[in-house]
Amino acid sequence: MKSRGTQLLESSIALLVVALMLQSVLVHGETEATPYSDRGNAWKIESVLRKKDNERQWRGFGGFVGQSGTCEEKYGVMPCSVSLGGNAALLVIYGYMMLQAAQLLSDGSELLLTVMSPGIIGGLLLPIFGAFPDALLITVSGFGANLAEAQEKVFVGMGLLAGSSVMLLTALWGSCLIVGRCDLVPHFANSKLVAKDRTLTKGFHLTETGVTTDQQTKWASWIMMATLLPYIVAQIPRLLDWNAEGHVFVAIAAVIAVIGLFSYCGYQLMAPRIQERRIAWAKHRYMRNHALHKVSHLSHEQNWGSLFTANSEPNEEVLLKLFRHFDPDNDEHLTMTELRGLILGLGIERDNGQVPDEEELQHWMLEFDVSRDNRISVDEFLEGIKRWIKSSKSISLPKTNTVKVDRSSPSEHHGWDFEAQNAKLDLASLADEANDDDDENESNSDPTKAQVITKAIFYLLSGAAVAAIFADPLVDAISGFSEASGISPFFISFIATPLATNSSEAISSLIFAKRKRKKNISMTYSQIYGAVTMNNTMCLGIFLAIVYFRSLQWDFSAEIFVIFFATLLMGSVAALRTTFPLWMAFIGIALYPASIGLVAFLDYVCGWH
Repeated sequence: MKSRGTQLLESSIALLVVALMLQSVLVHGETEATPYSDRGNAWKIESVLRKKDNERQWRGFGGFVGQSGTCEEKYGVMPCSVSLGGNAALLVIYGYMMLQAAQLLSDGSELLLTVMSPGIIGGLLLPIFGAFPDALLITVSGFGANLAEAQEKVFVGMGLLAGSSVMLLTALWGSCLIVGRCDLVPHFANSKLVAKDRTLTKGFHLTETGVTTDQQTKWASWIMMATLLPYIVAQIPRLLDWNAEGHVFVAIAAVIAVIGLFSYCGYQLMAPRIQERRIAWAKHRYMRNHALHKVSHLSHEQNWGSLFTANSEPNEEVLLKLFRHFDPDNDEHLTMTELRGLILGLGIERDNGQVPDEEELQHWMLEFDVSRDNRISVDEFLEGIKRWIKSSKSISLPKTNTVKVDRSSPSEHHGWDFEAQNAKLDLASLADEANDDDDENESNSDPTKAQVITKAIFYLLSGAAVAAIFADPLVDAISGFSEASGISPFFISFIATPLATNSSEAISSLIFAKRKRKKNISMTYSQIYGAVTMNNTMCLGIFLAIVYFRSLQWDFSAEIFVIFFATLLMGSVAALRTTFPLWMAFIGIALYPASIGLVAFLDYVCGWH
């Protein structure tokens, strides 16, 4: 049975054939050729959008709306039209092809997610593939036209760039929250509301349903906001009315954007190692507090006293009794066998409830055995336990010389247990981020890792290729629709184009969010913030380079203001919390039309252009 990705690829190819067949319906005759005025025998195929109304000679489907003229076939074979109905049909065809490309990218990313780090997939590869159509369109439009056409098209490119970031951070952000919402329940350790995975019994309750993300997602939002710096640098001449120096600042901003791109890629590649270190530290923290809890409990049972003296210092007398309790030969050293007896005697368990294995036993030995003689002396033991006690700041008794410590009180070891449970929760959260224990994809005949990667790369490259082929014709169809309908090109480039070019992020984000797990929700928002980061680095870097090398005008104050508005507002919310109740989704979605209205107001009412 064919996989979904293969079916999508075949349907995309089939639809391409249908689209080419429609060429005979939408466009009849040959395109009109007009010579360059400044080149003798050189010829140029001129688009109908560049012709005056009285020069249009439409033959065929354009007559449906009473228009006539010719149009330029993209790549020489793609259908085109000058009529409202013809461009509407092309919008449907090319839009569907972009959706197919997005689904291929989504399928490829899901496959890679099963064998690679979620941070690399969600934070790096998906945003790169998602930004690929935008980056390609900006490059082709900026370098593949004369100066006047390039100036016109980069305005559309900036509208696309701004509209993409705004759509991702508002409409898609809120939609993912609605789709991925779960019941919010109090965290037993601190009573803060967190989402309960795969549980939704409260419907659309605005405050008792929502999503919870991990700490890495918060970091992604901080990184996203930091990538706004190139916009600030490029905008300095406009703010200070330094028009003569404008291109110098554009060049500096382009360099900053490229540095930001490489820095972001480097961070994403290092993220798995950072995660491993966080997990290792969480394991150590659990081991330390769990062991102190067991030591305090044994001390209470044996009536040895508290682990603290009256002035809140570690009680050496009690610690010596503990050491000698597990040193049966009284040689003032704990061997590996005696250390195992101490661990088992205290009832110490791993975070998963199992008895510590040989690897963990060796970790204990390295923790205390400073001399590396494979034995723990009494001095090494005392110093190690003291270090553990002092590093756990939440467990301390008030310093006083007049009040005697109540050695019979069990509150002390309950405090250690509270610390151990908190550490265990942190470790479980980190482990859930690092490991995909989803049993939905289990199979009796799983393919090898190499096969999965090969298949995923095929889907990703196929999706990127389809997107690259149809993105430019789609933009031409949108421009033609704008010309035929009289709708402002601003609204087309800001609204319609991102819906097509960012469909891969939208579909894959909604798919991940629909699974209603913290891991997948974190993946969703990591992908959104990563896509905006790529817009602010890779796409903006290309855009700035084109403006600089082609000596184009930099006049995008309204678009940049809206990018700042959406990025700082939504980024700050994500950077300051990890749980988002449902009511925030509707505010995020409402910000999308508000942003569109704000750009229109700044451009057409305030005259910012």
